[in-house]
Amino acid sequence: MTETQAAPQLHPVFAKQIDCLMRQDFDALLETFHPEIVSLRFQGPVYGREGARDLLNQYEGLDMEFVGIEEYAHCDDMIMTRTTLRVKGEEIVAVGSYVIRDGMIWRQFGCDEGGVRDWWA
Repeated sequence: MTETQAAPQLHPVFAKQIDCLMRQDFDALLETFHPEIVSLRFQGPVYGREGARDLLNQYEGLDMEFVGIEEYAHCDDMIMTRTTLRVKGEEIVAVGSYVIRDGMIWRQFGCDEGGVRDWWA
């Protein structure tokens, strides 16, 4: 998204995720996930809030920072995004799709452009 483009009207759940990420508030970020969340990643699926909590615990040491939205669309209960993040000082583009249920993310599909990285090595 260029600076001249208007910022899109964000779905409240996605806006909350960005806010939580910017504040590094992983407990509040976890609350955006439905108790029955299934998150599909190339590394394998993550099931339920406990699985999401385990994944978010790994993120804590990555110095993750939200940089900006490249592309965004939502309608009804679906969201699609391309966002730029900074992880351990490296800028990456993350792609995600979400299905909302009961005001929380129920299904999530995501990956980093350029392939899977082993951030924890």
